Amino acid sequence: MCDETIDCDNNTIGLLGYMSSIDFGVQIEPQYGFTYQRIVDIAKAAESMGFESLWVSDHFFMTEDSIGTTCLECWTTLAALARDTEVLRLGPMVSAQSYRNPALLANIASTLDHISGGRLYFGIGAGWKEVEYRAYGYQFPKPVVRIRQMEETIQIAKHMWTQDKASFQGRYYRVEDALCFPKPVQRPRIPIWVGGTGSLTLKVAAKHADAVNFSWTLPGDFFEERLRVLEKHCAVAGRSYHEIRKSAGLMITMAETEEGLRNKLEEQESMRDTPYMRYLSRQRQNLVGTPEKVAERIGEYISLGVDHFILRFHFGDEIEMMKLFMNKVKNQI
Repeated sequence: MCDETIDCDNNTIGLLGYMSSIDFGVQIEPQYGFTYQRIVDIAKAAESMGFESLWVSDHFFMTEDSIGTTCLECWTTLAALARDTEVLRLGPMVSAQSYRNPALLANIASTLDHISGGRLYFGIGAGWKEVEYRAYGYQFPKPVVRIRQMEETIQIAKHMWTQDKASFQGRYYRVEDALCFPKPVQRPRIPIWVGGTGSLTLKVAAKHADAVNFSWTLPGDFFEERLRVLEKHCAVAGRSYHEIRKSAGLMITMAETEEGLRNKLEEQESMRDTPYMRYLSRQRQNLVGTPEKVAERIGEYISLGVDHFILRFHFGDEIEMMKLFMNKVKNQI
C-alpha cells in the first residue's frame, strides 16, 4: 500500500496475496428473523464448502411492523461465530458508523480480531436506515455528514489499532490519549472494507479502504462507471487503484433447471404481501437464473476487476443455494 504494508503470515492478510484468486462470501441479514442456531449452521456449512467469508448486516429490526421478528445484534453475533468457526473470515457488511462511538467500535473490533484469531474484516458504512435511527434515538444528519463521520470513524480506528495512545480531533468525533489494548492480531491493522457506491463514499474509500463492496446486484454498466469514479479518486489521493480490492454483493435467485426456477419465482410471488418480500421490494432486482446464467453474470463482474463476491440468498434457502452454487456455479468461473 502507499503508506503501509499488510504482512502475509498466519495471522494477517496481504492485499497482493488475495488478489490472486476469486473468493466468495455469504451475507446474513439477522433482521429477517434468523435464530443464532440457524446462523451458525450456515456458517459451518459455508466453512465446510470452502466459502472465504461470512458477513452479517448491522440492523436492529426489519420494519416498524416487525414485532416479534428476531433480529440479533451484529457484533455480538460475530463474536459468537468467531468461537463457533475455525477458518471462515468474518465481518459486518456493513457496520453503521453512527450506531456506536468510534473509539468503542475500534475496541470491539480489536477484541473480536483476538477472539477469532485474526479473521476479522472491518466493514464500515455511513448508515442509511432512518427508521432505526429515529427508533433508537440517534441523530440522522444528511448523507454528506454521515459520510464525513464515517471517515472520521475510520481514522480513529486506525489510530486506536496502531498507536499506544490515540488522539484525534475531527469535526464530529474526537478521542484524547485513548488506549486500545491488545492491538489487533492482524498487522499493522484490521483490513478495512467500505460499503457504498456514492462519489463521496468512494472518495473516502480511495484514501482509507483496503476493499470496497458494491451492492446489491448492480447493473454492469453502472458498476463499471462507479469503478471509474473510484479510480479517479485514487489518482487524486495518490494511491494505486489496484491496491483496493473490489467486491460485488449479489442477491441471487437460482435453480438447477428452468422449470425449477419458474417454481421458485412463483413461490416468491405468492409471498409478495409478506413483510419480508415487501422489504425486499425496495432493493434492486435479484440475479435470477440457472447456474449457467449466474456464472456468466459473475464472469462479467470479474472482467471489470471484481475478485470477491458476497452472495445473499433468500431467507431459508441459504444452505441449499450455497451447495448449488459451489457445485454448479463456481466450477464454471
